Amino acid sequence: MSTQILADRLVDLARLSLLFGTIDRITFHADGTTPESDTDHTVMLGLAACAFATEHVPGLRVGLVAQFALVHDLVEAYAGDMPTLRALSSDQKAQKKAREHAAYSRIMSEFGLELPWIDQTISEYERQLLPEARFVRALDKLMPKLTHILNDCTTLRAQGVTVDELRARYEMQEQELLAYAADFPVLMELRAELVDRVLAAYAGTEVAA
Repeated sequence: MSTQILADRLVDLARLSLLFGTIDRITFHADGTTPESDTDHTVMLGLAACAFATEHVPGLRVGLVAQFALVHDLVEAYAGDMPTLRALSSDQKAQKKAREHAAYSRIMSEFGLELPWIDQTISEYERQLLPEARFVRALDKLMPKLTHILNDCTTLRAQGVTVDELRARYEMQEQELLAYAADFPVLMELRAELVDRVLAAYAGTEVAA
């Protein structure tokens, strides 16, 4: 591989990285006004996943956990983010899958030859065969709860979700998580604690309103 071609691909990768940082999620920073970007979310998940796994799920390969966390949402640079606070319909799920597949195909065409680690790692994460991939996927579902706590439930109020709707969504999410993360009981216990905190905080904001 020539140095010129490698330089071109790294410039392309830098462009993709910066684009990734412009994708806003529906969640907010602690100030309640600054949108959380995909890169904010990725750094948060990466730090939490590595720190948590090292101390509480020692059988996992932390380096692999970090790699999966780094790429877990990268397709959103091209596909955009689709909020899942409310359960998606079958059509919405199909649209999300199609957009993300097209984005993955684009990333593979752009980097698969010279920098194949990127699409190979995304592919391995999406297969969800390795415990590290399933762990990252499960912990990813906890990250919005952290931001809800930090910004006093700004996102939940902005979405017009009621406490009962939120509780029902969390109960459904728990069943979804148990289908692939039941072998991480400490993570499920942590999730239960965070859910209780979010529901209590949000109930308080509804009463105040």
